[in-house]
Amino acid sequence: MPDDVDFLSRTLNDRLRTDGECRRLFLRGLVVDANIGIYDHEIGRTQRVNIDVDLYLRPFNGPIDDQIDNVLDYDFVRSEAFELVSSRHINLQETLAEALADKCLERDQVVAVRVATSKLDIYDDCAAVGYEIVRVSSGIADRS
Repeated sequence: MPDDVDFLSRTLNDRLRTDGECRRLFLRGLVVDANIGIYDHEIGRTQRVNIDVDLYLRPFNGPIDDQIDNVLDYDFVRSEAFELVSSRHINLQETLAEALADKCLERDQVVAVRVATSKLDIYDDCAAVGYEIVRVSSGIADRS
């Protein structure tokens, strides 16, 4: 297993020992047109970027009762991604992924996040080139 998966697994196992459960909310295959890149041929034009996000959530405080107000609404992940790519030129995929991870970790329910970005049209001989971050909430130890 890759190191980031081991790290995340250990962290979630710690949460499971404490809370007895963990939930994962995910967004897959969000393709956005981003003004991204550092090379001259990338400046001033958009590129297709795929975004995948996994949010690992602490248990709910009460019953879900089939009410959106009782869960984390995943619409915010999509909205934040669109806001980030439309707000300015971004030089690096790392910057985009890190910023989206920051936004996700602002939510109290989020224990950990994985954000992967990939440019889809860089090389003719591969499907994508990308960057991925796995981050655990800084307050996770305080909640154990």
